[in-house]
Amino acid sequence: MEQWEADSRRRNEIRQMVEEKYGGRFKHENWEAVHNETEVIFKREQWQAGRLPREFEHNQPFIFARSFLYAIDSFDKFLKVLSKTDGVPNVITTLYDEFGKAFPDLRGVRNTAQHMEDRARGLGAGRNPQPLDLKPVDNQMVKASSGALMLNCLNGTKYGNTMADGHYGEVDVSPPSMEALHSIFQQVLTSFKWKGSQRHLPSL
Repeated sequence: MEQWEADSRRRNEIRQMVEEKYGGRFKHENWEAVHNETEVIFKREQWQAGRLPREFEHNQPFIFARSFLYAIDSFDKFLKVLSKTDGVPNVITTLYDEFGKAFPDLRGVRNTAQHMEDRARGLGAGRNPQPLDLKPVDNQMVKASSGALMLNCLNGTKYGNTMADGHYGEVDVSPPSMEALHSIFQQVLTSFKWKGSQRHLPSL
């Protein structure tokens, strides 16, 4: 409330200065110009003082969630290639399957994040994407028995998108997800026989 009142006072001060520029007396035909110029001056003052635009603050969690999504997707891709490489321990294939079970919607959610231009138009995947056949959604955000197109969503700690098959999918952006990733990564490392001198990582 204090911030809102301070903002209102400063806006009024700026508006009075701008109105003087337009003759000092309020005229209906000048309202839009006065209002817009007042907002521009006020916002630039606030930004120079270090205040972030509300859109930046609102979008930070989404940026972090997508970074997490892309990071575990990269690990999934490396693990898939490794599982098909000659000479690797057989357990790598099992670990790849475990990773898929831990993050069942990973690929579909990530693909939508990378192809919003298609999903936003209600299209699936591929060179000639077909219209989405939206499937029912029932969670804390939306209940839609006939389906709903949901993009770039945060449902608690879960980042979600409607996937190419029409289902809504989620990836949990949370410590338990990191623990699942860490466990599988550690098992991958220890499944190999290593040669060379001891090293302690990460570095300082």
